[in-house]
Amino acid sequence: MPVFLSAPVSTETPSLPFKFTGGFGLSTKTIGFMLAVQGIYSMIAQLWLFPYVVRRFGTLTTFRFVIMVWPLLDFAVPYAVLLPKKLQMAGVYTCLITKITFHVLAFPSNAILLTNSAPSLLVLGAINGIAASTASLSRGFGPTLTGLIHTTGLKAGYNGFGWWMSGIICFIGAIQSFWMEEGKGRMDKSSDDDEESSPCLSSPIIEATTIVEDTTFFGSRESFDNFELTPTKA
Repeated sequence: MPVFLSAPVSTETPSLPFKFTGGFGLSTKTIGFMLAVQGIYSMIAQLWLFPYVVRRFGTLTTFRFVIMVWPLLDFAVPYAVLLPKKLQMAGVYTCLITKITFHVLAFPSNAILLTNSAPSLLVLGAINGIAASTASLSRGFGPTLTGLIHTTGLKAGYNGFGWWMSGIICFIGAIQSFWMEEGKGRMDKSSDDDEESSPCLSSPIIEATTIVEDTTFFGSRESFDNFELTPTKA
Protein backbone atom coordinates (compact mmCIF):
# COMPACT_ATOMS: atom_id res chain seq x y z
CA MET A 1 0.00 0.00 0.00
CA PRO A 2 2.73 2.60 0.77
CA VAL A 3 4.28 1.91 -2.66
CA PHE A 4 0.93 2.51 -4.32
CA LEU A 5 0.38 5.73 -2.35
CA SER A 6 3.82 7.12 -3.13
CA ALA A 7 3.77 6.28 -6.86
CA PRO A 8 3.73 9.38 -9.08
CA VAL A 9 0.47 10.53 -10.62
CA SER A 10 0.07 9.23 -14.16
CA THR A 11 -0.47 11.56 -17.09
CA GLU A 12 -1.49 8.77 -19.44
CA THR A 13 -5.09 8.32 -20.50
CA PRO A 14 -6.50 5.14 -18.89
CA SER A 15 -7.83 2.40 -21.10
CA LEU A 16 -10.62 0.96 -19.00
CA PRO A 17 -11.54 -1.41 -17.57
CA PHE A 18 -8.09 -2.75 -16.69
CA LYS A 19 -5.28 -0.82 -18.34
CA PHE A 20 -4.19 2.23 -16.33
CA THR A 21 -1.14 3.30 -14.31
CA GLY A 22 -0.10 5.80 -11.66
CA GLY A 23 -0.51 6.39 -7.94
CA PHE A 24 -1.32 9.30 -5.64
CA GLY A 25 2.10 10.92 -5.38
CA LEU A 26 1.83 11.38 -1.61
CA SER A 27 4.79 12.49 0.49
CA THR A 28 6.48 10.30 3.10
CA LYS A 29 5.06 12.51 5.87
CA THR A 30 1.50 12.08 4.63
CA ILE A 31 1.87 8.33 4.25
CA GLY A 32 3.36 8.08 7.76
CA PHE A 33 0.37 9.95 9.21
CA MET A 34 -2.04 7.64 7.38
CA LEU A 35 -0.24 4.58 8.72
CA ALA A 36 -0.40 6.05 12.24
CA VAL A 37 -4.15 6.48 11.93
CA GLN A 38 -4.32 2.92 10.67
CA GLY A 39 -2.40 1.67 13.73
CA ILE A 40 -4.61 3.56 16.22
CA TYR A 41 -7.76 2.23 14.60
CA SER A 42 -6.28 -1.28 14.61
CA MET A 43 -5.79 -1.20 18.40
CA ILE A 44 -9.32 0.09 19.01
CA ALA A 45 -10.89 -2.46 16.67
CA GLN A 46 -8.87 -5.29 18.21
CA LEU A 47 -10.17 -4.46 21.69
CA TRP A 48 -13.79 -3.66 20.90
CA LEU A 49 -14.86 -4.71 17.42
CA PHE A 50 -13.39 -8.20 17.22
CA PRO A 51 -14.88 -9.56 20.52
CA TYR A 52 -18.32 -8.17 19.63
CA VAL A 53 -18.37 -9.61 16.10
CA VAL A 54 -17.11 -13.05 17.20
CA ARG A 55 -19.64 -13.27 20.03
CA ARG A 56 -22.42 -12.31 17.63
CA PHE A 57 -21.58 -14.45 14.60
CA GLY A 58 -19.02 -17.03 15.72
CA THR A 59 -15.35 -17.47 14.86
CA LEU A 60 -15.70 -19.58 11.73
CA THR A 61 -18.52 -17.47 10.26
CA THR A 62 -16.52 -14.30 10.85
CA PHE A 63 -13.40 -15.73 9.24
CA ARG A 64 -15.32 -17.11 6.29
CA PHE A 65 -17.12 -13.81 5.65
CA VAL A 66 -13.90 -11.78 5.71
CA ILE A 67 -12.01 -14.17 3.45
CA MET A 68 -14.90 -14.09 0.94
CA VAL A 69 -15.10 -10.28 0.79
CA TRP A 70 -11.33 -9.69 0.79
CA PRO A 71 -10.86 -10.51 -2.94
CA LEU A 72 -13.32 -7.74 -3.79
CA LEU A 73 -11.21 -5.27 -1.81
CA ASP A 74 -8.03 -6.33 -3.61
CA PHE A 75 -9.78 -5.91 -6.94
CA ALA A 76 -11.20 -2.44 -6.07
CA VAL A 77 -8.16 -0.75 -4.45
CA PRO A 78 -6.29 0.12 -7.69
CA TYR A 79 -9.38 1.90 -9.05
CA ALA A 80 -9.17 4.48 -6.24
CA VAL A 81 -6.60 6.31 -8.35
CA LEU A 82 -9.28 6.92 -11.00
CA LEU A 83 -11.58 8.76 -8.60
CA PRO A 84 -12.03 12.53 -8.93
CA LYS A 85 -9.34 14.53 -7.14
CA LYS A 86 -11.70 15.60 -4.35
CA LEU A 87 -12.71 12.02 -3.58
CA GLN A 88 -9.32 10.34 -3.78
CA MET A 89 -8.30 10.78 -0.13
CA ALA A 90 -11.72 9.63 1.04
CA GLY A 91 -11.31 6.56 -1.16
CA VAL A 92 -7.81 5.87 0.18
CA TYR A 93 -8.92 6.11 3.82
CA THR A 94 -11.91 3.89 3.08
CA CYS A 95 -9.61 1.24 1.60
CA LEU A 96 -7.21 1.48 4.55
CA ILE A 97 -9.94 1.23 7.21
CA THR A 98 -11.60 -1.68 5.41
CA LYS A 99 -8.26 -3.45 5.04
CA ILE A 100 -7.40 -3.07 8.74
CA THR A 101 -10.90 -4.16 9.76
CA PHE A 102 -10.44 -7.34 7.75
CA HIS A 103 -7.01 -7.86 9.34
CA VAL A 104 -8.42 -7.41 12.84
CA LEU A 105 -11.20 -9.92 12.20
CA ALA A 106 -9.32 -12.49 10.11
CA PHE A 107 -6.00 -13.05 11.88
CA PRO A 108 -7.29 -13.58 15.46
CA SER A 109 -10.11 -15.76 14.09
CA ASN A 110 -7.55 -17.84 12.24
CA ALA A 111 -5.47 -18.24 15.41
CA ILE A 112 -8.53 -19.30 17.43
CA LEU A 113 -9.62 -21.83 14.81
CA LEU A 114 -6.10 -23.23 14.68
CA THR A 115 -5.89 -23.60 18.46
CA ASN A 116 -9.31 -25.20 18.73
CA SER A 117 -8.37 -27.76 16.08
CA ALA A 118 -5.62 -29.23 18.27
CA PRO A 119 -6.75 -32.67 19.51
CA SER A 120 -4.47 -32.52 22.54
CA LEU A 121 -2.29 -30.16 24.53
CA LEU A 122 0.67 -32.32 23.56
CA VAL A 123 0.50 -31.23 19.91
CA LEU A 124 -0.65 -27.64 20.42
CA GLY A 125 2.90 -26.30 20.54
CA ALA A 126 3.87 -28.12 17.36
CA ILE A 127 0.78 -26.87 15.50
CA ASN A 128 1.35 -23.26 16.52
CA GLY A 129 5.06 -23.55 15.72
CA ILE A 130 4.40 -24.83 12.21
CA ALA A 131 1.78 -22.11 11.64
CA ALA A 132 4.13 -19.36 12.85
CA SER A 133 6.98 -20.68 10.71
CA THR A 134 4.76 -20.84 7.63
CA ALA A 135 3.52 -17.29 8.23
CA SER A 136 7.08 -16.02 8.65
CA LEU A 137 8.12 -17.77 5.43
CA SER A 138 5.26 -16.12 3.58
CA ARG A 139 6.17 -12.71 5.00
CA GLY A 140 9.75 -13.26 3.89
CA PHE A 141 9.10 -14.28 0.29
CA GLY A 142 5.74 -12.53 -0.19
CA PRO A 143 7.05 -8.98 -0.77
CA THR A 144 9.67 -10.25 -3.24
CA LEU A 145 7.14 -12.22 -5.26
CA THR A 146 4.43 -9.55 -5.23
CA GLY A 147 7.04 -6.92 -6.08
CA LEU A 148 8.01 -8.84 -9.19
CA ILE A 149 4.35 -9.27 -10.16
CA HIS A 150 3.66 -5.57 -9.59
CA THR A 151 6.70 -4.56 -11.67
CA THR A 152 5.62 -6.84 -14.50
CA GLY A 153 2.17 -5.28 -14.45
CA LEU A 154 3.52 -1.74 -14.51
CA LYS A 155 5.70 -2.50 -17.53
CA ALA A 156 2.64 -3.79 -19.35
CA GLY A 157 0.58 -0.76 -18.27
CA TYR A 158 -1.58 -2.54 -15.69
CA ASN A 159 -1.28 -0.77 -12.32
CA GLY A 160 -3.54 -3.22 -10.48
CA PHE A 161 -2.00 -6.44 -11.75
CA GLY A 162 -0.35 -7.25 -8.39
CA TRP A 163 -3.54 -6.47 -6.47
CA TRP A 164 -5.63 -8.63 -8.76
CA MET A 165 -3.25 -11.58 -8.42
CA SER A 166 -3.53 -11.26 -4.64
CA GLY A 167 -7.30 -11.21 -5.00
CA ILE A 168 -7.22 -14.47 -6.96
CA ILE A 169 -5.17 -16.12 -4.19
CA CYS A 170 -7.64 -14.84 -1.60
CA PHE A 171 -10.50 -16.21 -3.66
CA ILE A 172 -8.89 -19.67 -3.64
CA GLY A 173 -8.58 -19.40 0.15
CA ALA A 174 -12.24 -18.40 0.38
CA ILE A 175 -13.26 -21.56 -1.46
CA GLN A 176 -11.10 -23.67 0.86
CA SER A 177 -12.77 -22.11 3.91
CA PHE A 178 -15.99 -24.00 3.13
CA TRP A 179 -14.21 -27.24 4.04
CA MET A 180 -13.12 -25.85 7.40
CA GLU A 181 -14.76 -27.00 10.62
CA GLU A 182 -14.70 -25.25 13.97
CA GLY A 183 -13.21 -27.43 16.72
CA LYS A 184 -14.52 -27.56 20.25
CA GLY A 185 -11.20 -26.62 21.80
CA ARG A 186 -8.37 -28.56 23.36
CA MET A 187 -10.03 -28.69 26.81
CA ASP A 188 -12.99 -30.57 25.32
CA LYS A 189 -10.68 -32.91 23.40
CA SER A 190 -8.09 -33.69 26.06
CA SER A 191 -6.96 -37.29 25.83
CA ASP A 192 -6.61 -39.86 28.58
CA ASP A 193 -2.85 -39.66 28.17
CA ASP A 194 -2.96 -35.99 29.15
CA GLU A 195 -4.85 -36.82 32.32
CA GLU A 196 -2.43 -39.58 33.26
CA SER A 197 0.57 -37.35 32.66
CA SER A 198 -0.85 -34.41 34.62
CA PRO A 199 1.13 -33.85 37.85
CA CYS A 200 -1.91 -32.36 39.57
CA LEU A 201 -3.94 -35.55 39.29
CA SER A 202 -1.19 -37.68 40.87
CA SER A 203 -0.37 -35.29 43.70
CA PRO A 204 -0.17 -36.88 47.20
CA ILE A 205 -2.13 -33.96 48.64
CA ILE A 206 -4.99 -34.53 46.22
CA GLU A 207 -5.09 -38.27 47.01
CA ALA A 208 -4.98 -37.68 50.75
CA THR A 209 -7.79 -35.15 50.51
CA THR A 210 -9.85 -37.66 48.56
CA ILE A 211 -9.37 -40.21 51.34
CA VAL A 212 -10.65 -37.73 53.92
CA GLU A 213 -13.68 -36.80 51.80
CA ASP A 214 -14.60 -40.46 51.27
CA THR A 215 -14.20 -41.44 54.94
CA THR A 216 -16.91 -41.23 57.62
CA PHE A 217 -15.55 -40.66 61.15
CA PHE A 218 -17.19 -42.00 64.27
CA GLY A 219 -16.13 -41.24 67.77
CA SER A 220 -14.95 -38.24 69.75
CA ARG A 221 -13.52 -34.92 68.60
CA GLU A 222 -10.10 -36.05 69.91
CA SER A 223 -10.00 -39.05 67.56
CA PHE A 224 -10.60 -36.75 64.60
CA ASP A 225 -7.91 -34.27 65.66
CA ASN A 226 -5.36 -37.08 66.01
CA PHE A 227 -6.04 -38.39 62.51
CA GLU A 228 -2.95 -38.13 60.31
CA LEU A 229 -2.96 -37.94 56.54
CA THR A 230 -0.58 -40.40 54.97
CA PRO A 231 0.31 -39.26 51.44
CA THR A 232 0.59 -41.96 48.84
CA LYS A 233 3.28 -42.06 46.21
CA ALA A 234 2.37 -41.02 42.70
